Amino acid sequence: MALMTSMREKMHVVLWVLLALFLLSMTIGGLVGGANIIDQLFGNINPQTTIASINGEMISPNRFNNLVNQQLNSLKTSGQTINDFQIKRARDQAWDNLLQDVLVSQEVQRLNISASNDEVIYHLENNPPPFLQQNPTFQTDGVFDWDKYRQALSNPESNEWAPIESFMKNTYIPNFKLQKILDESIIITQNDIHNEFIKRNSEFTVTGIYINSSQPGQETLKPSEEEIKTEYEKNKSNYNHGELRSISFVSWAKEPSKQDSLDAINLSNEIFERAKTGENFSKLANEYSMDPGNQGTKGGDLGWFKKGRMVKTFEVAAFKAKKNEILSPVLSNFGYHVIFVRDNRIDENGDKEILASHVLIKIEISPTTLSNLKRKATLFSYDAQDNGFENAVSDHDRNKNIHEKFEESAISISGLGGIRSAVRFAFNNDLNSVSDILENDQYFVVCKLDSIIKPGIKPLVDVRPNIENKLSREKAKNAALEKANNILIKLSSDDITLEELMQTDQNLTGFINEKKKLNQGYTGIGRSNFTTGAILNASPKQILGPLETNQGYAILELIEVSKFDSSEFEIQKDQIRKSIFSRKQNQYFQAWIDALKIDAEILDNRKYYF
Repeated sequence: MALMTSMREKMHVVLWVLLALFLLSMTIGGLVGGANIIDQLFGNINPQTTIASINGEMISPNRFNNLVNQQLNSLKTSGQTINDFQIKRARDQAWDNLLQDVLVSQEVQRLNISASNDEVIYHLENNPPPFLQQNPTFQTDGVFDWDKYRQALSNPESNEWAPIESFMKNTYIPNFKLQKILDESIIITQNDIHNEFIKRNSEFTVTGIYINSSQPGQETLKPSEEEIKTEYEKNKSNYNHGELRSISFVSWAKEPSKQDSLDAINLSNEIFERAKTGENFSKLANEYSMDPGNQGTKGGDLGWFKKGRMVKTFEVAAFKAKKNEILSPVLSNFGYHVIFVRDNRIDENGDKEILASHVLIKIEISPTTLSNLKRKATLFSYDAQDNGFENAVSDHDRNKNIHEKFEESAISISGLGGIRSAVRFAFNNDLNSVSDILENDQYFVVCKLDSIIKPGIKPLVDVRPNIENKLSREKAKNAALEKANNILIKLSSDDITLEELMQTDQNLTGFINEKKKLNQGYTGIGRSNFTTGAILNASPKQILGPLETNQGYAILELIEVSKFDSSEFEIQKDQIRKSIFSRKQNQYFQAWIDALKIDAEILDNRKYYF
C-alpha cells in the first residue's frame, strides 16, 4: 500500500522521466530546419499558436515550454543558478529532444508499429523498462527488487498503473520494436571482436618520431595578402550571414552602494558588541550569518582547521587570537566576519589548529539601492526617448558602449553578459528606437538600435583573422608532412632504424621502445584512428607513415607485440561483443535520425518567442 502511495505521488515525475530516459538513451542529433517569413505569415501556420511544424505536425508553445521547464527544474534541483546561457542551453536541448521524439513517433506510425495489451503485460511482468527498475520504490539497497516490484504490480490501487500502461503501449514498446528493426542492420564479425580485444589487451612496443605542426619555427608560415584574398573569393559562400544588428547601450551595475557597505559594517559591529556582552554566539550566528554552509542550524561552527584553509585576512586574525576570544569584524572578499576562536591546539606534526565559529555579513545590494538604480535607468530611458539617446548620455553623464553586428540567435552583449532581452529588442524594433529598461542579474540597461545590416556576405575585414588562421594551420600541416616525408626518404636511403636516426639527429622528437596498449595512445601522438589502424595491421620491424595525428604527422616502427592470450579472449569476448553492439547501435541510430532530419520539413518559429 505504501509503495503505491509513493508511486502515485511521484507519477507525474515518473512519466516525464520515462520519456526523458527513452530520448536520452539515443544519441541526440543536430538541428535542421529554418523558415521563410513569408511562408509563416501568409501560410497556414500561425506563429502565435504554433512554435514549430515537423512534417506537418504542429507543436504548441506549451508542449515545448514543458520540455524546457524540465531541463531548468533539473538544474534548479541540483542547486545551480539559472542564467540566460543555461536557459538557451535548456531550450536547445528541449528542441533536440522534441525534434527527435516527433520524428521517431512519425516513423513508428509510418511503419504501422503497434503494441498489444498482451505485450504490455509481458513487458511489465518480465522486462520492466529502466525507469521502473531505477525507481527507489522498487529497490533494496540500490538494487532492483523483483519481489517489491511484483507485489506492487499485483496489488494496484485504483488506476494508478493506467498512465504507465498507456505509455508502454503507445510509445515505449513501439519505439522498442523500432529500435529492434534498426538493430537488424548491425553486423559484428569475429574479426571485429578479435581486433577490439587486441586494442584493449595487447601491448605494442613502438618507436616513433612525431612532427607537430605547432612546433617552433612555424610562425614564419603566415599567408600572404594575395593568398588571403584568393581564399576569401574562392569560399565567399561560406561567409554568409543573416541579418545583423548593432546597438549602443548605457548600463547601471547592480552593485552595493556606500550605504550598503556602511549598513553591513554597522550590523557586524552590533553583532560583535552583543557577543562580547554575553549573548549566545551560536544563536547570533543562526539568526544573522549569511554563510550558505551555516543554513541557520550550525551556530556558525567552522570546526578545527589549520593555516591555508581560510582566506588570508580571516586566517591572520584568527590565528593571532587567544582561546575564547571574540574578534571585531574582519573584512574579506566574502564580507565581514565576526570570529569566535573557541579553542586551539598543536597537532602531532607540530602545526597549530584552531576551533572557531563565525558570523558572516555579506555586503549585498539593498532593495533601496536597487530601486534607486532602477529609477535612474527609468529617467534616462524617458529622456532618451523624448530628447534623443546621445543627449541623454550627455545630460545624465553616462558612458555609452557599443555592441556591433550580432545575429538574432545571440544571447549575450559585450560588457553585459547574457541578456537575451537586448537581442530581442534589437530585432523587434525599428532603426534608432530606444528601449525601455532591460535587465539581467548584473545590470539595468537602456539600448538604442544603431544599425540594421541585411543578410549577405561578410566583408573580408570581418573574416580575415579566421582565414589567416586557417591558411596558417594548413601551411604548418603541409610543412610537417614535408618534413615527415624527408625523414622517410632518409630512413630508406641510409638503411637505418628510427632509433639510430634519432640518436644521430638531436633535432628530431620522438620516443624509443614505448610499450602501450592501443587504446592508451603514445607520447606526442595521443590516440589516432590512423595510427591505431596502422599499428594494428603492421608486422614487427615495419616502418609506418607518415601517419596523420591530431597534432601533425608521425613515422612509427613496430618493434614487438605481446602474445595473444586466447584464454583471456574467451573470458572477454561476450562483453566485447556487447560493447561493440552498443557503440554501433548508437552510430546506426544517429545516422538514421540524421537522415530523417535532412528529409524532414521543419518550420521553426522559436524566434518569435525568445
